[in-house]
Amino acid sequence: MKLTDILIEAPLPDDWDKSKFKSNTPFAQRVRYAEERAGKLGTGSSRIAFEIEYEGRPTVLKIAKNKKGIAQNDYESQMFSDYYVEGLEITIPMIDHDEENDPPTWLHVEKAEKMRPKQFKTFFDGMGAGDMMDCVIYLTGKEPSRYHISDEKKERYNELYEENDYIISLVDLIGNYDIHPGDFRYLANWGVYKNHPVIIDIGASTEVISSYYS
Repeated sequence: MKLTDILIEAPLPDDWDKSKFKSNTPFAQRVRYAEERAGKLGTGSSRIAFEIEYEGRPTVLKIAKNKKGIAQNDYESQMFSDYYVEGLEITIPMIDHDEENDPPTWLHVEKAEKMRPKQFKTFFDGMGAGDMMDCVIYLTGKEPSRYHISDEKKERYNELYEENDYIISLVDLIGNYDIHPGDFRYLANWGVYKNHPVIIDIGASTEVISSYYS
């Protein structure tokens, strides 16, 4: 059974006031409402992650705190609900997202365990996140590598594309979608879910990058 076969959509917690997350509600008010009801897991420049319980297990609610966060929610919800992307099983499964507002003010996803450097190397044939992404970018041919790649490394990368399922999925994902791969060089954007590596943040499309980070 695949991970995507067991997901059931769910709204915000039953005791939360859904009107607090309407698109015309100020960002700070949405965030403050969530802070009063859930533990904060992390804060980025555009979104805040909260832990909420769902069906007896901890899950993650991502709430936009500015327009950049809304744009990331919009792209991430499209990616996480894409049937082909789900089938690659290299991204954290999405449980639900805000369907009352377009673009969505929040996303609800499964919670991954923190990725450790040693774990990452176990999944990716001894490579750290930076080296692994050099491999994936070379294999996609999407953009030139930052460094000269020796013939020995090219041979190894090509072998990994035949042998490592996670690299195969990443090449498929990055090669076929509007994704900026730079964030995947950082371990903070990875987690462990059901004993395999997953991307937990995929909101930075090239369009989002050009619109909000230039």
